[in-house]
Amino acid sequence: MSRKHGFPIRQPNFAAGIRAQEAREGLARTWWAMRWNEIVRGMDIHHRYGAGHRYAVTGQVTSLQMQGPHIRARVVGMRPQPYEVQIDFREPDEATHERIRAALVAEPIRIARLLVDDLPMEVETIFKQAGFPLFPIGKLAPGVYDMQIHCSCPDYANPCKHVCAVLLILGEVFARRPLALLEARGFTEEELLG
Repeated sequence: MSRKHGFPIRQPNFAAGIRAQEAREGLARTWWAMRWNEIVRGMDIHHRYGAGHRYAVTGQVTSLQMQGPHIRARVVGMRPQPYEVQIDFREPDEATHERIRAALVAEPIRIARLLVDDLPMEVETIFKQAGFPLFPIGKLAPGVYDMQIHCSCPDYANPCKHVCAVLLILGEVFARRPLALLEARGFTEEELLG
């Protein structure tokens, strides 16, 4: 076993999971994917970003389930059992939700573009004008976060490399289907079309 700085180099168990494509190439093709990647890199991750990136491109994330603002994933690491990752996005209160929804549906072309997997830049502006961020902004106040993140791994850091890998894979979901980003904020396709 090789040693680096006196410590053995540890490799995670093999997993044939979801492999990040855009993260592998280092290119985000849309403005919202670039914004998401900036946010992930801007989190207080330090060297865990590199490990999380490796986990994302090598397929260590074996499942990812989205139910509105609740994301659940499994990540294969060093231990035999996969780690459980939970990410819960903050949703706007009812009045803010309705203001954002009304502004979104006021121009049918916005919804049409979302349905063909294009995110108009004015959608982010609509969220900002309502006083609620489209993209997560981290800590809002002491003890108040825009996303609640949990991983079952023993790492004291939050976010850990497993969460980072899930965030990178989630970014690719948003890149391919930007409506999923709105769903993570509590907006359903049905209410936007209805």
